Amino acid sequence: MAEGDVHTYYEDGLWKNRVEGGRRASNTSPRRVDAVLAGRQIARKRRVGHFVHTPEGEVETERDFRPRRTER
Repeated sequence: MAEGDVHTYYEDGLWKNRVEGGRRASNTSPRRVDAVLAGRQIARKRRVGHFVHTPEGEVETERDFRPRRTER
């Protein structure tokens, strides 16, 4: 996980998205599906990784939106 990656996690009864390295959540939602979709959109726009955590804190899924390097 690198600085700038987006993490979707559960805390204090809400699902939240936070950019790694940031102090506060970018957004919150009572519904997991809404938070995951918002987190994915943030990660895609920033071209970084998106990590979705279980309520217990384990990484459940991971997607990478970084541009692929082409070899010549």
